[in-house]
Amino acid sequence: MKIEKLNENKIRVTFNYIDLQKNNIDIHSFMSNSIESQSLFLNILDEAERKVGFVTDNYKLSIEAFALSNGTFIISVTRMEKNSKKSNKVHVQRKKFPNDSSRLIYKFSNYDDLICLESFLTNSELFNKFNNSYSLYEYKDFIFLIIENLDNNDFRKLSNIISEFAIQIEDNELIIDKIKEFGIHKNN
Repeated sequence: MKIEKLNENKIRVTFNYIDLQKNNIDIHSFMSNSIESQSLFLNILDEAERKVGFVTDNYKLSIEAFALSNGTFIISVTRMEKNSKKSNKVHVQRKKFPNDSSRLIYKFSNYDDLICLESFLTNSELFNKFNNSYSLYEYKDFIFLIIENLDNNDFRKLSNIISEFAIQIEDNELIIDKIKEFGIHKNN
């Protein structure tokens, strides 16, 4: 794990799967904001204070997290205005997921990102459900993944995972029709 102080109010933390294993955290619990991942994050903040003098007590924090296709994670932490109360609990706000969704649409920049997603899902309980419910199209130098016919709980799980590898597109019949009509179907 590497901690860099970018300026007085911002640090960048870089780590990988091996660092997660050293902390007895698997990728699924890390991605789901588990108690173990919160504990790891608090330990990272303590280490940042010791190593680079980045004090977070009584500050609001802005956290940006990125997962790269090579298994590296980057977290940027920015101190905001002073907060009157100290809080040791990490709060993560996730995007709202519409209850009436029956389809997910994602745009991949390249096949490498799609391959990384498939490798990640190979070890997931969702793999068979995902494998039986998607269509793949190539259109205008992008790869579009359309997932249909999953229950709402599976949609939520897949949405959280796929968001790390691709950009979600609004579910729109016009977009779907255009992709299906002019795109090249890539499924077997």
